[in-house]
Amino acid sequence: MHSTVGGYRGGRQWWKVLSLLLAALLLAPLYAQSSTQASTGSATVSPPALPALATPPQPGTALPQTATPPAQIATQDFFRLPDVFRPGLSPDGNHLAFLARAGGRLGLAVIDVEKRTSRMIATLPDTDIVEYYWVNSRRLVFVSGNVFDPVGIANPWRTGGLFAVDRDGSEAKRLALPMGEGGAIIVRPRYTRVMATLADGSDDIIVASNERNFDASDVYRLNTRTARKKLLSFDNPGDVVQWALDRDGIPRGAVSSKGPVNRVFYRRDDKSPWIKWSEGDFREPASWPHSIGYDGSIFGFGLKDRSEARLASSRLTAALLRFDERGQTQAVLAHRDDYDLLYPVFDPVAKKLAGVGYRGERQAIAWLDERWAALQRQFDQQLPNAVNFFVPPEQGKRMLVYSFSDRLPGTVYLFDFQTSKLEYLIDARPWLKPALMAESRIVKFNARDELPLTALLTLPRNVAPKNLPLVVIVHGGPWVPGYAWQWDAEAQFLASRGYAVIQPNFRGTAGLGARHLLASFRQWGLAMQDDITDTAQWAVKQGIADPKRMCIYGASYGGYAAMQALVRTPEQFQCAINYVGVTDLQLFHSVTWSDSSDSDFMRYLFPLMVGDPDRDTAQLRATSPAQNAERITRPVLMAYGGEDRRVPLIHGEKMRDAMERAGKPVEWMVRADEGHGYAKLENRVEFYNRMEALLKRTIGR
Repeated sequence: MHSTVGGYRGGRQWWKVLSLLLAALLLAPLYAQSSTQASTGSATVSPPALPALATPPQPGTALPQTATPPAQIATQDFFRLPDVFRPGLSPDGNHLAFLARAGGRLGLAVIDVEKRTSRMIATLPDTDIVEYYWVNSRRLVFVSGNVFDPVGIANPWRTGGLFAVDRDGSEAKRLALPMGEGGAIIVRPRYTRVMATLADGSDDIIVASNERNFDASDVYRLNTRTARKKLLSFDNPGDVVQWALDRDGIPRGAVSSKGPVNRVFYRRDDKSPWIKWSEGDFREPASWPHSIGYDGSIFGFGLKDRSEARLASSRLTAALLRFDERGQTQAVLAHRDDYDLLYPVFDPVAKKLAGVGYRGERQAIAWLDERWAALQRQFDQQLPNAVNFFVPPEQGKRMLVYSFSDRLPGTVYLFDFQTSKLEYLIDARPWLKPALMAESRIVKFNARDELPLTALLTLPRNVAPKNLPLVVIVHGGPWVPGYAWQWDAEAQFLASRGYAVIQPNFRGTAGLGARHLLASFRQWGLAMQDDITDTAQWAVKQGIADPKRMCIYGASYGGYAAMQALVRTPEQFQCAINYVGVTDLQLFHSVTWSDSSDSDFMRYLFPLMVGDPDRDTAQLRATSPAQNAERITRPVLMAYGGEDRRVPLIHGEKMRDAMERAGKPVEWMVRADEGHGYAKLENRVEFYNRMEALLKRTIGR
């Protein structure tokens, strides 16, 4: 295979992080618009201007300090599209593809590395291109979606279409429909997700699709020119939510999930029967295969060991393991006590395992091969005070290095293996000057029950960090990767307005070990909410935050937490901003037109992870902001999209109506043609300007 897209992950194993796109971690939340698509499925290219390959400051140059305060950075400069997103070399190393601004959306562009010529090769009407993969050095596939979805772009394949195009913009083909196309409202979407590309010279890719079962998947070999596909998992062991592939794209490992029970399977080849490795409750530690190495080794993840001491005291983080065919651990290859290891990294040229990726305080790879570890040290010396991220390329000529930090949104370099030189290529957001950005750092503390927590703290420039107005930003999900040290658009925007910002990785944030995740079950509005309260109180105790000038903001689950904060601790925050948030947990379960309605998650896992709608009525009512509007005493801004299928508009309307009946102040913003997060720049700018105005009125800067 050219590349394995992480092995297919359905997202329901308790300690597996939802689809981490390596390059998506290069930049903070990004956004999206494009050209036209014919009814035949071909993509019509309209070539907007591409970013120039400019001359950067020398690597490692200190950031200059400004003598006089600059003019305030415009709101839109934080939230407009980047010049470049997710750059990636072709398998032969001669072309560079990336997502680029095309009008108000993201399109797909390609640069000839030798000639340094570039062109936009694909755009789509009224949607972004949010993922792409090189099929081979001639052809690419790409996925449509909305990069402004506040729970991130981890799973765009659930609602987006799949397309293919040659690198010169010709021979475009639609391979799979996006959800809801053709005027029909599809509540339970069919999806087709890229799993891997192949190194066999064909135009085929390996995909996962839920054509036979809405809640599970099969594996297919898909031709990107004809859209014909061949089923590779006819003897599917059933209800599979994650697959492990060998280097030829054959499914060899599977994790199935039905109700609260997970089963793990393996087979020697496509002619052998499936052997069950394990079966148990999804909340119990298990091991699972992730991918098959070049030498046939079975790589996967699980506990480092199952000693009583480890089970009793550790965070139960996932280690990189090598298994035998019976699922027994042959070797522990890498492990961290504080973070889950997430994906093996292979060297396609040497055809061996090279490292393992994880998301700790920073995005990182723990290198197991000294050659790549030495290169990492070289880049870190040349580009100090930054995360310098790379993966071994599929050829030995050149490689991309992604460099980013808390103040640097992202810079792309090209490394030449023959000369051992780094060449600057392009900045993601050249209009933002690192010297004018605020500094961020990861802070650590314990929750009231001693569970270890972390948070990203961002402080405004040129202001003493004492008794500052504070905004707590709560991430969506909630069971998704949290905040790491990198540039964050919302935090930088608020810091530029004089606010301290803290973004907690509360219990349930993925990647911090099973114990951290399990501690969130049935704790919406309770211990999870207390973690957010404890985060704010930590900032107060450190003298950073003024306890009388704090507000809370979040999107999706974060919007829920912002509203619940005004219910559970009504005197702590002076205002709340709820962006497309859940407001009623019983409604969350019962609404019939969301994209999770009538799913296995709602049937089997919601009662265990959130609360049972029949048995836990009192708890769900007590932890639903819309059921407790009379307790809210602070101003609220709420923003929703009329086409939101993740958190339908009725959540916002029910909350608004309850507050109005109780005589509570509420500022309401709804855009009928927006979904789960505003895609149009003008709507995003209006929302953040409204947020800024509310913060100024309530906690004053």
